[in-house]
Amino acid sequence: MTLILPKKLEGKLRELSEERGLSIEETLIETLLKHLEISLDPNEKAEIYYSLSKKYLGEAEEFLLKGDTVQASEKLWGAAALMVKTVAARKGEKIEKHGAIWRFMESLTRETGDEELLKLLHVANSLHRNFYENEMTLKAVKVAAGEVKTLLRKLETIKS
Repeated sequence: MTLILPKKLEGKLRELSEERGLSIEETLIETLLKHLEISLDPNEKAEIYYSLSKKYLGEAEEFLLKGDTVQASEKLWGAAALMVKTVAARKGEKIEKHGAIWRFMESLTRETGDEELLKLLHVANSLHRNFYENEMTLKAVKVAAGEVKTLLRKLETIKS
């Protein structure tokens, strides 16, 4: 589905999303669910997060093919953050802010004994920064994309 919004509304939505540490899609979904008084169980939320993560990964690959490191960086970060939220939702937890991603990943690292999870999250977070700073080369973003894909695969295997 494609939704066309007036520029001013899109800008407000983008600002609100950034304040909340969410993607625009997440903000729209959560707002609609709240407004329509629809509640989803954790598995339904996990399914939404998982689908968005995969969508963002595909979009990131398209941006990389075009050489757009800024947009690819943000989509890769979004794919990683949403996969973390997928795992959290499967465990009945909700992540609402950027810092909560780090706290959840720390607990996941303790639970699994896999410290590489935090290292890979650092790589994904550097891509989030690159969206704002535009300081990484195409090669650096491509290497980071490989690390994000590793993070996504690892997170996909974690059961609730």
